[in-house]
Amino acid sequence: MSEGRAGVANPGGETLSGGVSAADYGELFRNRDFRNLALATVTSALGDWIGVLAILALTVEIMGPTRAAPFALGAVMAARVIPAMLLGPVAGVFVDRWNRKRVLIGADIGRGLVMALIPFTDELLTLLLATLVIEVLSALFAPAKDAVFPRLVRRDQLVAANQVNLIVTYGTLPLGGVLYAAFVSLAVAVAPPETFLANRPIALAIWFNALSFLISAPLLARLRVGHAERVTHVQHVEAPGAWTQLREGLAFITSHPIIRALIVGVMIAFVSAGVVMSLGELFARILNAGPEAFGTLVAAVGTGLLVGLVASGPLTARIDKERLFAPGIGLAGAGLIASALMPRLDLALVTGALMGLGAGVAFIVGYTVLQERTVDALRGRTFAAFHSGVRVAILGATVAGPLMVGILGVEQPIREPAAGPVGFYPYQLGGVRLTLVIAGLLAVVGAVLTDRWLRRSLDSAQALELGPGNAVLEVRHGRLVVFEGGDGAGKSTQIRLLRKAIERAGHETLVTREPGGTDLGEEIRGLLLDPAGPALGDRAEALLYAAARAQHVDEVIAPALEQGAVVLCDRYLDSSVVYQGVARGLGKEQITELNTWATAGVRPDLVVLLDVDPSVGLGRLAGDADRLEAAGLEFHRTVNSAFRRLADLDPERYLVVDAGQPVEELHGRIRDAVLTLLEVEAEPPGLDDDPPPPPPPTERLPEQSPTDAHDEAAPTRPVRARDAGDGQEHP
Repeated sequence: MSEGRAGVANPGGETLSGGVSAADYGELFRNRDFRNLALATVTSALGDWIGVLAILALTVEIMGPTRAAPFALGAVMAARVIPAMLLGPVAGVFVDRWNRKRVLIGADIGRGLVMALIPFTDELLTLLLATLVIEVLSALFAPAKDAVFPRLVRRDQLVAANQVNLIVTYGTLPLGGVLYAAFVSLAVAVAPPETFLANRPIALAIWFNALSFLISAPLLARLRVGHAERVTHVQHVEAPGAWTQLREGLAFITSHPIIRALIVGVMIAFVSAGVVMSLGELFARILNAGPEAFGTLVAAVGTGLLVGLVASGPLTARIDKERLFAPGIGLAGAGLIASALMPRLDLALVTGALMGLGAGVAFIVGYTVLQERTVDALRGRTFAAFHSGVRVAILGATVAGPLMVGILGVEQPIREPAAGPVGFYPYQLGGVRLTLVIAGLLAVVGAVLTDRWLRRSLDSAQALELGPGNAVLEVRHGRLVVFEGGDGAGKSTQIRLLRKAIERAGHETLVTREPGGTDLGEEIRGLLLDPAGPALGDRAEALLYAAARAQHVDEVIAPALEQGAVVLCDRYLDSSVVYQGVARGLGKEQITELNTWATAGVRPDLVVLLDVDPSVGLGRLAGDADRLEAAGLEFHRTVNSAFRRLADLDPERYLVVDAGQPVEELHGRIRDAVLTLLEVEAEPPGLDDDPPPPPPPTERLPEQSPTDAHDEAAPTRPVRARDAGDGQEHP
């Protein structure tokens, strides 16, 4: 569909099921521009679902009960897919040269006008030409929308915005099926005899589709997207060509077995979907359930699809996403086979909903894993190759399915039960049912093969790439408490106060920081945080943090834990997950795997998250900003939001405290939680030592509370509470 093919704008490293709160959605919809775009999308997507069903029904009506009808259906479906395949790689180049907002408005008006004229044709060639014009406009609409989308929301809102985009695009499918059936039934019931609408009731559904585009256009006209810089011809010539980028994407896909298995699985699923869309109208007719049966069937499948999209979040919380992908495809295939063999519409509705459920789970899980595992530098090209593969699968299915039906012949609808069964079935088993069964079998077989490929690839990745190796800690006696939070949250002050409380409780402590804590770590720290240092790519930055962390665990943290010390660490693994995985867009899963391997699985017993508004925290910092501090307010808002989502996903391990509270009150909450962890009775208030002494000249003031992994107030080396020999603390 024209809206469906638009895809998800600017996919980032976060998963689609990644813990977006209701408040995030509320803030998103308070954005007038995003709200207008969402309303335009839901309006035109709903109309487009209705329109495609009506055009397929019109094709069958024009051709009549002839053997040519299946071939005509294949031609119409090909006309909907071919423009996007041919124009997809180059449409973005044209869109970048033009005013994107005008492209969106013009495409919607053009589609609406052409769609309004379609009901008046009785010629297949005219219908094909009209479909081609509409899809050419859609091929321009999609990249224009994807380019405008990120300009309307903040970067930290893209995950929630992408989820809304998916829901309004695909979640309207069941409603589209219901409305299609309602429009056809309404036209049959109210149109005067011998009028145009009485003779062609599907015209009402097509006109609604046209109206939806014309309603969408003024909504898009209200968008405030600014004016993007025009790209010169020389810049386009110097940039890598579309086909070159596509080849690079394909090369990356073929070299990554997990991504290759995911894309092959998605293509298999879309082959089945293409067969269903191209033959659904014929299947509804052989059930002899009335003109609205096709819409009712689509509504059932769409309802299952929507349930699958929604259910994927809870399911992936219990089952690894990669393990859930293939069963989703298998369920969709089994549902298609069962639907093809059903003798009545009511039974086919149940199995069709199961088919949609499996497809919904497989679609969003596959797309999410693909986002997480794609190298950021090749993300656009990989997804271009992915969408091209999907279109090839749909085109092949929409051509091969009707061709097979045309060769085998269409079953005759059951007129009376007295017609008698054929073989073991109370209906004829002909080209439509057999083709649907074959498509379902292909999905089931593809699911089995995809599951096998994924399991083999995942096992190899775990064993060869990021396996934990030999555990650093055979026996762990100490405790690891990590302080996390945005810049300016006050971690250094709270670490100093907590160290004294733990020391009074009779525990040896070690205070350290990341990156740093070792000679190698401090050298890496300088490379990472010096704004005048060498330019670093995002992946190089992530690998340097992991290298410093690996040395830190081996040299400092692991020995201290083995000796029973309480280690207080200013930042640890979760900082990399948030800063590099989310804010840099490298993917939470990849950064988590990398750092789990780097730390040999050493995880904190408690993470204290000092939650502070980024604008407040950055205002507390003194001196020149380092590389990460200078990343900008939006970057730090993304960091803050990602930390909160991590805490929501693991409340047993996180202690979230408001960093805006008074220092002593904040310390009391942290102290009580940590002493409880150490099985020490919490201290009554007022027993703390004197306030910490003023910082040395090289530190920032405590009230400014520098807090990043690159916090200058943190010690340059680990600090034991009492060093053996002289009983003094040594920085």
